[in-house]
Amino acid sequence: MKMLLGGNETTKKIDSFAINELKIPSIVLMENAAISFVKHIDENEDNFLIICGKGNNGGDGYAIARQLFSKGKNVKIFCISNENMSNDCMINYEICKNMGIEIFYKIEELDKLFFECNVVIEGIFGTGLNSEIKGIYRKIIEKINTASNNKAIYSIDIPSGINGDTGEIMGISVKADITISFVTYKKGFLNSKIKIT
Repeated sequence: MKMLLGGNETTKKIDSFAINELKIPSIVLMENAAISFVKHIDENEDNFLIICGKGNNGGDGYAIARQLFSKGKNVKIFCISNENMSNDCMINYEICKNMGIEIFYKIEELDKLFFECNVVIEGIFGTGLNSEIKGIYRKIIEKINTASNNKAIYSIDIPSGINGDTGEIMGISVKADITISFVTYKKGFLNSKIKIT
């Protein structure tokens, strides 16, 4: 299957066309993305930690967590923030809570969560990232990269910290083993300074 090469603006335009012209609700696009993502995960894996930001990349993470949980997988979620979430992120966050999926909020709990899982799926930042990563986000990505020595790390759409247009690392980026992209193959992946597998 061929994938369209595009930047952040291309992805936005395609999403906008689907939502505004075709009248596909954005939450349906998110659900379809989650279903597609899960199809690419090794079905023998069982213990998952999903790390979710508060934008639509995080919303994808919550939707993926739901899909895996529904398949009988052991799923735990680390919520970076439940304030000022995007609308679709909030919807999937609330569904995860209602389903009884364990959600953790304190960064002090992350080391134990990493120890208990086999696979980490990160949905912290998507293609819209355009500033340097600092603060708690940087600490979390540092912890993910430390865990990458003995865990499989999946990124949703793009490794958090990489600019989808240029491939520039915005201070720090997730060292993903596998990145499953939606809509377009990001132009930033072609930057020779980064390694995308």
